[in-house]
Amino acid sequence: MDLIKECFEENGGALTEQLKAAGFSGDQAGQFLPEAASGIIDSAQGMDIAEITSQLVSDGPSQFLSAVNVDAIAEKLGMSSDLVTKGLAAIAPVLSQAFAQKGDGLLGAVSSMAPGILKRFS
Repeated sequence: MDLIKECFEENGGALTEQLKAAGFSGDQAGQFLPEAASGIIDSAQGMDIAEITSQLVSDGPSQFLSAVNVDAIAEKLGMSSDLVTKGLAAIAPVLSQAFAQKGDGLLGAVSSMAPGILKRFS
């Protein structure tokens, strides 16, 4: 899931700031982000980019992020599950916005093709 990885890399500063605002130390944020990215990538297996973007933007990031294995991340990091959940909630708005921006081109292309596809079946 290169798109997820790109979003984390391109928005690392904003993600770190969100985590710090949620009470994470700089070190905790630095450890948390790669594990969160891995957890999100794992939870997105079998989904295409349009599905991920749709869930993050339309359905709300909390539903998408609820599929992340919080306990596995907590165990790897030696953090409580509550802190991991708090961290995921903190970064969700940044990820949602990043996906929306990246997905605009993709979703725009799909919707521009949709009228032609729909006319064929009318």
